[in-house]
Amino acid sequence: MGLMTDPKTQATLSALISRFYKIGSVLCYLAGIAYMLALAYPTLNAGTYFSENALLPGLVDREYSDASYNVDQRAEAYKKVIDSDDRMPVEYLKAMFTEIGLDTYTQNFTINHPFLDTDIIGKERVPKVIQGTNVYAILRAPRIAGTEAIVMMVPYRNSQTAQEYGHTHYGLGLMLSLAKFFHTKTYWSKDIIFLVVDEEEMGMQAWLEAYQGIPSDYIKSSIMHGRSGAIMGAINLEVGSSRVKSLDLVTEGINGHLPNLDLVNLAVRLCGKEGVQVSFQNQVDTSGSQRMRREGFQKSAKTMLLNMAHQATGQPRGIHGLFLQYHIEAITIKSYPALTSGKSMLVVGRVLEGTIRSLNNLLERLHQSFFFYVLPNCDRYVSIGLYMPPFGLLMMVPILNGLAMWIKSGIVPKIESPKESKETDTDKNDQDSTEDFVPRPFSSVIPLLIGASMTGALLYISPEMFMTRFHQTFKLTSEEVVSLGVMAIFTAGAMFPYMSRRQMSTPTDGSQVVAEWKLLKSFALIWQAVILSAICMSNFSLAFFISIVVVPISAVVQPASRSLLRLLNAFLLLIISPPVLLFIFLMVYNAAMATDPHLGDLFMMTFKMSQHALYQAVVDGYLYGNLSFCIATVVMIPNWLMFWLVIWK
Repeated sequence: MGLMTDPKTQATLSALISRFYKIGSVLCYLAGIAYMLALAYPTLNAGTYFSENALLPGLVDREYSDASYNVDQRAEAYKKVIDSDDRMPVEYLKAMFTEIGLDTYTQNFTINHPFLDTDIIGKERVPKVIQGTNVYAILRAPRIAGTEAIVMMVPYRNSQTAQEYGHTHYGLGLMLSLAKFFHTKTYWSKDIIFLVVDEEEMGMQAWLEAYQGIPSDYIKSSIMHGRSGAIMGAINLEVGSSRVKSLDLVTEGINGHLPNLDLVNLAVRLCGKEGVQVSFQNQVDTSGSQRMRREGFQKSAKTMLLNMAHQATGQPRGIHGLFLQYHIEAITIKSYPALTSGKSMLVVGRVLEGTIRSLNNLLERLHQSFFFYVLPNCDRYVSIGLYMPPFGLLMMVPILNGLAMWIKSGIVPKIESPKESKETDTDKNDQDSTEDFVPRPFSSVIPLLIGASMTGALLYISPEMFMTRFHQTFKLTSEEVVSLGVMAIFTAGAMFPYMSRRQMSTPTDGSQVVAEWKLLKSFALIWQAVILSAICMSNFSLAFFISIVVVPISAVVQPASRSLLRLLNAFLLLIISPPVLLFIFLMVYNAAMATDPHLGDLFMMTFKMSQHALYQAVVDGYLYGNLSFCIATVVMIPNWLMFWLVIWK
């Protein structure tokens, strides 16, 4: 500490930072991106392994056979039922579970949040109410008094929903077959809950909140008559065909949460033992020798980036993702149908049997292994200890530039009058004659920081405010009200430099003006490094992708005397604003997924998707605790406004 407070040391560090921060920022930025991509190479990441030996996947003797309870017959019968009626076949499912001999229950739920559209009943408009019914059955463990449980679930999808998300009727047939098979065994030490979920994530959240005893302002559920113990793990099954090409593992949960890596490894190992092809992000692993080649590296990098992209959204990629916020490890096993030949339901059932029996061996919750990781392959992972250094290199860019602006905000070029210039013409090589040491103008900058933060808070509450005041007045849909309201407040915030028309200092005090914008940019850069590092602790992928786009532009923008340069800075800042970034990311995604994209159609489709994504982020925040909208409004937009104020000084 004495060394850092020594004036000579401070002067040396200040001189080094002021001289080399630009080249240092460029090198750190390029090195951070290259480092992260290089981690997809097999020699730079690690092979997966089991930290929890109690899972014992190699010792599970799989015995399942569907001969006594035909999966195809049950699946097709269930499909005929749901095709004849779009409603949840509650009585049919209860009869199926009761026939097996399980304790069968139902749970009714009603969802009524502030952003529902309205229906006209009589002469009044009333909000639409989402209602549903979950059906679940419990296989009571013969060896213990129901203190722990494992959940196997299948989402109910009618013919219309299945067109968008895929069929799940074979998953239900397989679950019923496994339930009958499990019922004949006596080695269970945990209860097994078989759950059919209505309304996808909404129904899953309603069931979880009721099971965990957590009250909600927006989800009302009936009394849960059937209960078990603490849930130790959950498997979501999405199978829609009798023959399976591969089983895809889905891990991403709410707010970027991931399940314990041991659970993923368990499913991968059991798929290998049964000879069924396993994939991740719909990418099948290449062999060990091919991974060392360029094609193998490209495929690993693509898998890793897809994993990061899905995690960065903060949205759960299956109903399993809602379990993770309760510290219940869960994954989705999703099948891809085989066009000609493939694995039968018998093989998929044996994989599930091995998974459930391994979880049955657990003596405690999964707590070892990794919760923070990205996967370039099914059997290799990049841990938090490997991916944090490249992120740290990216964070060096705002830190170096912020420190440089802090130093320069106290030492600014001296602005001289013509008379003073003539008098000091002989001394212009003297450092003291070309620089002024000025006190940093905190009193002028702090109100701007407070104003930016208040704008973010106003943006956060704007959706509900606009829904209550303008929804019925202008006869707009909920998506339109939310998106227009957020964009209106954002536009008003962007006009803040013009609306205030408040000069931070007098026009004649040029050195003070320079000190003010440099101090403001210093605060903005350091705050940027702090918030991105905080986001990284919960959702690394989101922080990394934001850093790649935002960090370089934030570092280079500054006030300009020429109008063209000022407009260029404004354009660059608008590109990295959260609403525009959302639009750009969706545009790139749609362009990559479309076979023959037309620019006009692509633009309109992206615009509608942006509206829906913004609306969904708001609703998910209310129902599931999704932090995406909160992060964008309360954290990212105030930081963006700080840079916006800098360029208009």
